[in-house]
Amino acid sequence: MTAHLRCLSCNAKLPAAEHYSCPECGGELDVQYDHDSIREDGRLAQSWRQPGPMAERFAELMPLAAPESAVSLGEGNTPLVRSHNLARRLGLRHLYFKLEGSNPTGSFKDRQVAIAISKARELGRRRFATVSSGNVGNALAAYAAHTGGRADIWVSHETAEAKRQQIEIYGAQVFLLPSPQGDGGPGPYFSALKGLPDFCARHGLVPMISARPINPYMVEGAKAIGYEIAATLGRNPDVVFAPVGGGGLAGGVFKAFSDLVAVGLADTVPQLRGGQRRAYFAPVDRMDEPQYQTGYYLPLDGHWAWQSIQASGGTLQIMEDDAIRAAQGELARQEGIFAEPHGAYALAAMIEAADKGTLDPDALTVCVISGFGLKDMVAAREIIANAGRPPIEVASLEASEAHFASPESLELN
Repeated sequence: MTAHLRCLSCNAKLPAAEHYSCPECGGELDVQYDHDSIREDGRLAQSWRQPGPMAERFAELMPLAAPESAVSLGEGNTPLVRSHNLARRLGLRHLYFKLEGSNPTGSFKDRQVAIAISKARELGRRRFATVSSGNVGNALAAYAAHTGGRADIWVSHETAEAKRQQIEIYGAQVFLLPSPQGDGGPGPYFSALKGLPDFCARHGLVPMISARPINPYMVEGAKAIGYEIAATLGRNPDVVFAPVGGGGLAGGVFKAFSDLVAVGLADTVPQLRGGQRRAYFAPVDRMDEPQYQTGYYLPLDGHWAWQSIQASGGTLQIMEDDAIRAAQGELARQEGIFAEPHGAYALAAMIEAADKGTLDPDALTVCVISGFGLKDMVAAREIIANAGRPPIEVASLEASEAHFASPESLELN
């Protein structure tokens, strides 16, 4: 294993052991690798293009001492699907969707939890906790059940009911906090996010929030999205559209593409273009401005995401909920891909960029669809109500004949 931890504040170098913040100054830790040794060793160059268990396939760029013993429910190796209909609509000749909803619990969070829980088990830990909007909770509950561990999970009343039920069916203990948009205000839920490390330290739990300032091992799993994209395409893409929620996916995929350049497996880093929901989220490019310090959620990896976007020469687009819902509907109807709202942030940003004429039609472009639509059926029902085809009640198959008699009924649309 070539991994070590480095403090982003005081530059202290630490072994890849049980550190969640810098013991010297309390600063944020980043998992780093000896890229020169990996390049010279050559094993990664032989394995990274071949589908296989994520922890073993990219072992040299993961923080595990024993990748062959990593916990897995079959995460990773998700489809990279070429777009046809939306590509034509947006004027893009080479557009692909990375379908992270194909992971075991339906989102990219499975990758993060798989790596972090494997690392925790190497360190002898079996009890875990998270504060989650839903997907990390789903993943943690499933992987804890798979390993015989215990998971305690805090969600808010805003969390989609399907996600809460998914957590409960795996047997984890759920704690309900006030909704960030409800009468309880933003305080309790966001305070729980920031307060989890101290809570876990008091009760012997491993903090499993997918944010680098809380658990640096969690975000390493998201890097495999970038590695897989490059392996499938044969090179790093030119442009990647990524959702920006907490910021860890955007930061992780940029780190992945940078890793590949550093070890000699790619030539250039793609432009990273982020799509972030407005709502109660502070824009990651303006998080430090005074007006966002109260009443807004400050994404825990927001600075990292914005630094990654800037370093790539990319852009950030802030999306309204109506645009996100419209993107979900268009993706389903035009491509047969069902995304949850968070899963469509990046697509909404790409559609807006295309409408503004800011996309290169010849660029090799990938859009990350981070989660599957069945996770939030309330959102799906809203889309159907606004743009779906209502059911036609019939007494029998033969009674449907009249619908097929008109020329309009036979048109493809």
